[in-house]
Amino acid sequence: MITEIFNTMDAWIYLFHAVFYASFLPRFLARTARTGIRSREERPAAAAPFSRGLIFFHMVALGVLYFGVGRAVFVPRPRPSLFPPQHLAGGFVLTAAIALVVWTLAVFRSWRLRASLEAGHELATDGPFRLVRHPIYLAMDLLALGTLLWLPDPFVAAGAVLVAIGGDLRARAEERILLSVFGDRYREYCRRVRRFVPGVY
Repeated sequence: MITEIFNTMDAWIYLFHAVFYASFLPRFLARTARTGIRSREERPAAAAPFSRGLIFFHMVALGVLYFGVGRAVFVPRPRPSLFPPQHLAGGFVLTAAIALVVWTLAVFRSWRLRASLEAGHELATDGPFRLVRHPIYLAMDLLALGTLLWLPDPFVAAGAVLVAIGGDLRARAEERILLSVFGDRYREYCRRVRRFVPGVY
């Protein structure tokens, strides 16, 4: 039964997601090896307010998304067909999400899971940061959107909306501490580059 399920087109969604998250692994391992376990005295000098709560919200959003994915893959039921090349469109968006996160991590040396700044933090304005201010959150939004195109399910749709809201809230929280540290330099960058959609938002 499990073999039959994973031979279906829908189950390939898990491969896209695995590759997306695996993109973070080399950076995480390198950072862990470089810094080790930080003492309490070495905690970030500046952290966004409620940053842990916002991460929790984002995790809940992803939980809703993955509940919908599991429901769609393991409990097959009729789903609306949005348009004929639906899997192709979803696969294209998912591939774009993976490409964007790989590109971002390749140029973003100060990446942290939590919105925090430490000594030596660099303001990233190169690579994908020339197009949008928060390419990793945009990549997560694209991951959720591609998943919805691949598996049009009410829970996947709800999760995709919550992922977008969580990314927007985390982006705004990060912008507040970046503005407090980098001042006019960051203010000018914000005037030139939109948050998520070039030239729009």
